[in-house]
Amino acid sequence: MIVATAGHVDHGKTSLIHALTGIDTDRLPEEKKRGLTIDLGFAYLALPSGDVIGFIDVPGHERFVRNMVAGVAGIDLGLVVVAADDGVMPQTREHVAVLGLLGVTRVVVAVTKIDRVEPTRTEQVGIEVRELLEQAGMTLVGLVETAAPVYRGIDALREILVNETTLLAQANTEGGFRLAVDRVFIVKGAGVVVTGTVHAGRVENGGRLTLMPSGREVRVRTIHAQDQPSSSAGKGDRAALNLAGIDQDEVVRGDWVVTRGLLKPSLRIDVMLEVLAGETTALKHWTPVHVHHGSGRSTGRIAILEGGSMAPGESGLAQIVVDEPLMPVFADRIVLRDQSARRTIAGGRVIDPHGPVRGRAKPQRIAWLRAADRQDPAAALDALLVLSPGGVDAGGLAQTRNLTDYAGLVERLSGDALSWGRSGGHHLILREHWDVLITAVLAAVAADHENRQDRLGPSLPVLRAALASRPGQDLLDAVVRELVTQERLSRRGAIIHQPDHTVELAGKDREPWKAIEKALVVESGSPPALFPLADQVSLSPGDLERFLERMAGFGLVVKIAHNRYLTPAQIEAAERSAQRTAQDFPDGFSAAQFRDVAGIGRNLAIDLLEHLDRTGVTRRLGDLRMTA
Repeated sequence: MIVATAGHVDHGKTSLIHALTGIDTDRLPEEKKRGLTIDLGFAYLALPSGDVIGFIDVPGHERFVRNMVAGVAGIDLGLVVVAADDGVMPQTREHVAVLGLLGVTRVVVAVTKIDRVEPTRTEQVGIEVRELLEQAGMTLVGLVETAAPVYRGIDALREILVNETTLLAQANTEGGFRLAVDRVFIVKGAGVVVTGTVHAGRVENGGRLTLMPSGREVRVRTIHAQDQPSSSAGKGDRAALNLAGIDQDEVVRGDWVVTRGLLKPSLRIDVMLEVLAGETTALKHWTPVHVHHGSGRSTGRIAILEGGSMAPGESGLAQIVVDEPLMPVFADRIVLRDQSARRTIAGGRVIDPHGPVRGRAKPQRIAWLRAADRQDPAAALDALLVLSPGGVDAGGLAQTRNLTDYAGLVERLSGDALSWGRSGGHHLILREHWDVLITAVLAAVAADHENRQDRLGPSLPVLRAALASRPGQDLLDAVVRELVTQERLSRRGAIIHQPDHTVELAGKDREPWKAIEKALVVESGSPPALFPLADQVSLSPGDLERFLERMAGFGLVVKIAHNRYLTPAQIEAAERSAQRTAQDFPDGFSAAQFRDVAGIGRNLAIDLLEHLDRTGVTRRLGDLRMTA
């Protein structure tokens, strides 16, 4: 169990933890000199049951609340510390507000320094803090009166904390591993060590992880969890990871150590925003703010998605636009402070960690966010499928929620959904939406045949433009492939047509086409590009290009680059070469490897791969490609 202190400066948080654990969490020389906590401190209490309670001692001074925010993400219980002589103070209120914004609902209260005041004053402070927690909507687990120097009340407080560990459900370690880095240091003979709270998943000694946002791969040499050597660390642990493959200056507070491929940096985060009730003015659209997430922070602005402002105590949809990338997932908590970073003003619960650049406040987008804002991923996916005639990227949705059991998610859907896409089914669409699109595609192809006698049929982009729903290219391609399989449509090159529909070349076009086809179809090597081809068939480049554009309308050639046309058979051969290359290089293949397998030149290989990327046969990953 992870417990974080909360309270005003000099109210005795550090002394209280020292009395509970015997550990002094003031670790910096300046902290000891000044007698106040500046940065995060950590202590641990081992229990007879084998459980360990981890304490995060956070700064109380207003100048260091930004450090407090870095430490309290992912905690289980708040320990609100209030001095009996001072009572509830400004930082007490701000700390409690931050805990609430971060989703903490259960707190223990320690009224400290009771040896300095009369019992009536202690009782009055207890009433004050109860009222504060009631206003914040928090559950008070217990209130203990303490005097740390003489250990008064310490045993009672420890007993409450121990009882909480028995009530706390076993942490669910499903999902990819996520650790928010809050400290980095070197251990002599071991190397780089990072510490932080594990937000999700589990890692074991020897595990391979990725440092984000740099993308550097690292290996876990050894692990400490709750200040003890361990073979693994999981959700809820305070962990220290000894990492191989990285230098100290390559990792900083705010970075994440995660399962490979889990997180993507984001500059636009759609959230359900809550403005603190204690604010005196409304939060306006495009207000500059300091954004805190995990152990990281960035400056940014708030885009209010419904209306131009949000009153104190109100909640609503917003997009946080940050200047430095953050890496949240669904349901993560974000804390916002004002432009001067002196006051906490609001907080957000992440709905979509990758909000759109355009159309963020359109009615369709608002409806999408409200449908997605469900804790149960299957319920969210069901709602999104109903809203989405163009289908849902269910794999992407699972990733934004850090779900690793994609198959289990799909099994729990209540609607009749089918998968589509070359990648094997990470996109879903309701059957009723699919059937509507099938009907629309057949009607659009029939209309093209009736209205355009000069071509065999529409290309995929032309067909998409003719459809009112403007489906995505991948979805439309899947529908056309299904109709071709059912023999309700046919495909020649890039042209789609009814199986019984034919268009004959005009007599004047037949001889030029024969000459061009003969020049294009070579036994080995690369077919000629536009200018060499024009020389071979004795046409000007301009006349040849216009002729080839007409031939593309008959499905006889496909334009793959601004100066290159190939026959449908050559495109199919390239697709087969890509598949063979992918089999030879399953972790990704280069353009040179594809070139060698296909037996063509470098320029043609690059043009073909870019065409195959556009048509969904391949997908690019940096300098490599994989088949979709």
